[in-house]
This record gives sequence, structure tokens and C-alpha cells, in this order.
Amino acid sequence: MKVSLLTTINEQKQTQLILKVSDTGIGIPEDNKARIFERFFQNDVPDSIVNQGSGIGLSITREFVRLHGGHITVDSMVNEGTEFTVYLVFPKTDIETSVPEPKLDLLITAGVEESAVSDPKFVWKSKKPVLMLVEDNEDFRFYLKDNLKEYYQIAEAANGKEGWQKILSIHPDLIVSDVSMPEMNGIDLCRKIKADKRTAHLPVILLTALTTEDEQLIGLETGASDYMTKPFNFEILLSKIRNLLQQQALSKKTYQKQVEFKPLETEIESVDDKFIRQLSFHIEKHLSDSAYTVDQLSADMNMSRVGLYKKVLPLTGKSPVEYIRSYRLLKSKPLLLKSQMTIAEVAYEVGFSNPKHFSKYFKQEFNMLPSAYALIKPDQEPV
Repeated sequence: MKVSLLTTINEQKQTQLILKVSDTGIGIPEDNKARIFERFFQNDVPDSIVNQGSGIGLSITREFVRLHGGHITVDSMVNEGTEFTVYLVFPKTDIETSVPEPKLDLLITAGVEESAVSDPKFVWKSKKPVLMLVEDNEDFRFYLKDNLKEYYQIAEAANGKEGWQKILSIHPDLIVSDVSMPEMNGIDLCRKIKADKRTAHLPVILLTALTTEDEQLIGLETGASDYMTKPFNFEILLSKIRNLLQQQALSKKTYQKQVEFKPLETEIESVDDKFIRQLSFHIEKHLSDSAYTVDQLSADMNMSRVGLYKKVLPLTGKSPVEYIRSYRLLKSKPLLLKSQMTIAEVAYEVGFSNPKHFSKYFKQEFNMLPSAYALIKPDQEPV
């Protein structure tokens, strides 16, 4: 492969940068030249050639060049080689001044450093859902990230092993994973996700070039939410992601509303609703006891602490500690509105040992201080 770079001055006195990349390979047939920049297009090559690509690289290259106001051309002869030429035009002063080094953003599109993502205490600042992309092909991974970053925060991993570690530290809302990867493939990664209490609730979409029904069935039997074969329509993938995230959000809202409006509902049919009712009953029973812990709640529910966490998190979107606190805060609202108790007395009544902590968490939960909430007339209580 040969790379050359030169500059010229055009008629508008602008500097033109010309980059040429050439090889002495098998070349491209004339009737395929117009299609090589299409996504997923692949020219027929001998089976003896390894690393044949996925048909994404040239499409991405052309988009980059266009973003910089340039264009790219190709000149090729079969069995002789191919030459790509990139033309970029910019003001002369831009050449004379120092050119800043490009910033690599191969991990997160939200401008977050990799070290921050590896920190288990890391918290996403944006309200966009977080997607984890696990794909060993860099071009294809970039293609997915570039098209999804408008709607979601994107985390990346090059294989299942790396992806698993980042899933544990980042806690994404959904995982999109390739099937065929080194270190750990997508099937094994999906099994690992569904077998772990911390991640079992996460939806997984598997992507693969394998098209037989048996292979798709293996993927779905691991617990994957959906399965797509390459090449695919990106809009369909985006629609599947949105639907899965909406279903997940709807499930959480259902049980969050149950906590707020029906904490002691008695006529319940489903197993999950019965579990929530029993959970609320035990918290209600110990409402004013600030020393009531998750360990005691686990014992009252005849479950281990791990088992309780695994059950409560996917149903409510909260950990057991957060669920207990939310329940206490919800019970404080009618006391603030309708009783003659002080804020400190209300805090103690619903199990907070420190009124300042009560005020802090109340504001986080309802976006106002309890002192302001207590001034609202009962018939004007916000929904």
C-alpha cells in the first residue's frame, strides 16, 4: 500500500489538500465502482483472502470526508490495483496554523473518559438511555454508534469478555451484541447476563451473519429479547430498541404507581403483584422504625438479601433500600398535608432518624422541600 499527500492552491486562492491511498491488489470491476461506497456492499473476492470486511468502512470514510466539505474518488483496474483520492479544501490560514490533534472517542459518545466508565461509582449525567454495543468489527461498531448516538448514550466493547466487565460497571439499559466474537461470543455473553441477578432484567438484542432457524433459536433460548441477521435495516433495529426500552419503562411505572397509590392492595391475582403487596405490608408494619433494615425485610419475606434484590429491582426499578425509602416518603405526604405534626415529627413517624435527611430525600423524590409541600391545600395536592 502507498500513501501520498500534497497541497495545491485553487482559483479561489484556497488550499486544497489531496490524499492518495493506493495498492496493487485485485482491483475493482468497472460496474462495481459506483456501489463500493454503499453500506454493506461487498465486492466478490477470492476465498483465500482473509479479513474481507463487512462493507462499512468505505461508507463511513465517505461520510467523514463529506462532513469536512470534501469528496472522495476511486480509480481502479482489475488485477492491477486501486487508488482512492480524498480532496479537502479549506482557507489558507487553516494550513498555516497548527492543526489540533483529533480527539478519539471510541468508547463513549457523550464525551466521557474511559477511566470514568470503568469506575463502578460512575453515574451517567444525561437522561438518554444507555446502550452497550458489543462488536469486534471496528467499522461496524462505529457504524452502529454513529447512527444511534443521536438517541442514546453509547458504551462500547470489542468482545464479550470486555463487554461483561463494562456492563457490570455501567449498568446500561439495553445491550446490542454480535454473536461471533473472540474471547467470549455473544451467546455466552447473553447466558452470563441472564444468569446473574444484577443483569438478568436487561434486554439483549443479538446480531449475526448466521441465518439458519436453528442458530436463531439457540440465540433466543439464551434469553435474548430479539435476534437480527446481518445485513439488516437500521430503522428496524432502532424500532426494536425503542420498543424494548418502552416495555421496560412501562413495567417499572406499573409497580411504581402501585407503591404510591395501592401499597396495601388486597385483591391481587398475579405473583408479582402479590409480592409487591407483601413487601409493602412489612414496610408499613415497621414504618416508624428507623432501624428496620433490608436484612430484616428479607427475613420477613422469607428470602435471602440477594434474592430480594433480584426480585425487587426489575419490578420497581429500585433497589430494596431505595424502595423502603420511597415508601416512607410517600407515606409522609398525607401527614404533611392533613396533620398538625411538624416536619421533624413527620420524619420520625415515617422512619427517618434525621429530619435533615428526610428533607433531602423528599426534595429528591418530589422536587420540593417538605416545608413547601406542607403549605399546599389538600384539594390542590399535585398529582
